[in-house]
Amino acid sequence: MVTAFRPGPGREQPEDLLGHACTLVRLCGRDSAVAAVVLALVLTGTVSRLAAGLPGLAALALLPVLAGSFAVSAGYAVRSRRTLLSVLGDVRARTGSPLDPGVPWTPFGSAIALDDRVRDVELRRLLSAAHRCGELSWQAVAWAAATSVLFLFWTLAAAMAGG
Repeated sequence: MVTAFRPGPGREQPEDLLGHACTLVRLCGRDSAVAAVVLALVLTGTVSRLAAGLPGLAALALLPVLAGSFAVSAGYAVRSRRTLLSVLGDVRARTGSPLDPGVPWTPFGSAIALDDRVRDVELRRLLSAAHRCGELSWQAVAWAAATSVLFLFWTLAAAMAGG
């Protein structure tokens, strides 16, 4: 589990900040993938159940709750990804350089190295965005878990109604 990280002046190296941000981004991707798999299973189960015939009234009453929970989880996963892409784009626009050192070209205006103050500010922005994305992706997983529980209740209600 990754805990909160609050860098102080002079105590961390830029590589530490970047490494911590990269770890958080990897965890965000993993959490979003878990949420996507759970949501795909719920969607497949719901569609296949509805294709077999309309369930009873109790199951139909639970269907909007299930759909709402599904939408919240998917929304958190999408917001996590969009937040990360937005921040990376902003950093690239402000610095005029690629964020990946493996990029084979040098963009216009990035032939000069960033001074330490600007670099540290940008790294802290990236770390802050990684923390925000981590929170959003974790909420996507939590809502996906709630959606799967609601799906079980919905399936039970449909089975009890004779469907």
